[in-house]
Amino acid sequence: MGMRKVLLVFSLLLLVIASGCLFKPPAEVTFSIDKTAVAPGETLHIIVTVNNTGKVGLTGATLILNNPQFQIVQGPRFPEVLPVGKSVQLVWIVRAPTKPGYYSLKVSLELTDELKRTWTGFYDQFGITVTESEVPPNDLELNVTAPRVIRGGDTTTINVTVRNLLTYPISIGGLKLDLLKGMRIVSAPTLPESLAGNETVEITYRVKVPYAYRDGYVSAVLNYIAGGVKKSVAKSVPMKVIWEPWNENESVLKEAYGPNYRWITQKYLADGYWAKKYNSTPVFNAGRLRSFTLKLINGSESEVQAADQIYDWIVRSYSFGDTTSTLEPGRILIQDRISYTEGQVLFTAMLRSIDVPARIVSLYNGTDCTIRPITEFYTADGWYIVDLRHNFIGSLDEYLASPYFPRIYQLVTRDGYRIVAQNPASLSGHEHLDVTAQFTANLEDRLLQAVNERLNPQLRSKLMVVLNNLNDEERLYALFVFSSAPSKDDLNRVFSEYSTDRIEQNVKTMYEFYRDMEWSDDFTRYWRIFAGEV
Repeated sequence: MGMRKVLLVFSLLLLVIASGCLFKPPAEVTFSIDKTAVAPGETLHIIVTVNNTGKVGLTGATLILNNPQFQIVQGPRFPEVLPVGKSVQLVWIVRAPTKPGYYSLKVSLELTDELKRTWTGFYDQFGITVTESEVPPNDLELNVTAPRVIRGGDTTTINVTVRNLLTYPISIGGLKLDLLKGMRIVSAPTLPESLAGNETVEITYRVKVPYAYRDGYVSAVLNYIAGGVKKSVAKSVPMKVIWEPWNENESVLKEAYGPNYRWITQKYLADGYWAKKYNSTPVFNAGRLRSFTLKLINGSESEVQAADQIYDWIVRSYSFGDTTSTLEPGRILIQDRISYTEGQVLFTAMLRSIDVPARIVSLYNGTDCTIRPITEFYTADGWYIVDLRHNFIGSLDEYLASPYFPRIYQLVTRDGYRIVAQNPASLSGHEHLDVTAQFTANLEDRLLQAVNERLNPQLRSKLMVVLNNLNDEERLYALFVFSSAPSKDDLNRVFSEYSTDRIEQNVKTMYEFYRDMEWSDDFTRYWRIFAGEV
């Protein structure tokens, strides 16, 4: 009977092959490298072209290096969706080993599509010589000049120089600038179609930079044809964008923050319900706090760095309790013991005093809007969260994928709470803005992205197998558990050691048991149960 089954499977396989119905990769992928000989510790570029030949859009690409002596310095930004029939050229900046020698570098690409499927099987291999001797030039000499440091919101010039080192002409296939997030080209010249032997051309781009902190590399990638062979060469230079809103005027701040500028200038930090409950007036006076806060954030180059400095100072300077005696930042400042609520009020006021949009966000049960207050502050990259009670400071998506959000989610979805931002124009009562959707929209996708980023690439397909076998509620619960792992190492260890069946069964059992209970304030508890640590 066993042999009959084997023959039947084999026959079906032949039938599938003959009919051309085998699964085929969703893309054509080609790899190239801009140089095979580099100085110790020098950067090189792995250039990958992805042509979507599948049936759905592609949404992401991950490059995996098999040799840990090579380190990815910066990866590209994949299009939000790469449509069927379209292609994209991606550039990874890779740092070579510091010790001279010959190295084999195997690379593989992992693609994800709109159906959240993972595709592998795209490989290549390169031989890299790391040498202290002078490295021979390529066919082309490509140079990029750009300012090392620039102020957010400014427009700058990036010059690209191309020199044909050959004695015969080359054809120019295209020149692409790989810029940092938020940068955009405002003017660019027309490229020549070819370069004569030993000819040099300089191309000047005008680039607008965002009102945001950036620190990375700007790259130029030139595609050309020499001697009938298609080739690519790349060059990267470091660039930093600093954004110090406390040094900008009102018109720049309004342009930078748009409608969120109002979270700088509002007179009150909380509404009339807060004022009545705590018998205190939550008045914001920037002048009294500004000079003090500026001293704290000295040397900061972004809103996030400034917030980190303020956070560190507050947790060092105060002991915390649960009794709130005032909502006035000036009075909170001079105390040595404050409540977590007072800490959030002070944090919000200090950020506003240095022209960073900030607001108090809390839970509202239909009567009380002072429950579990945190601070939100705005940047060009979205909202950030400061939660003093849980020692958390990070982006909103990082907060959603922390152990402290699942309980909030349960209060919202099961008990009817709303997440509100204090938005008072007066002190007449409840004046807040419902921001629940900001926290819950596309939650599964946001959690999945966070967990995927923490998992080693070779384990991501294992995660998808598990999730595909769970219903909607179990899947979200699983993502809450996985994202509450204390560290990446813990998450990867469990996913390496556990089978998909064991992971799936643990999730289902735990969800059924805890579904109707009040969840813990710290979801790490459930991770430890899942991982067999308790």
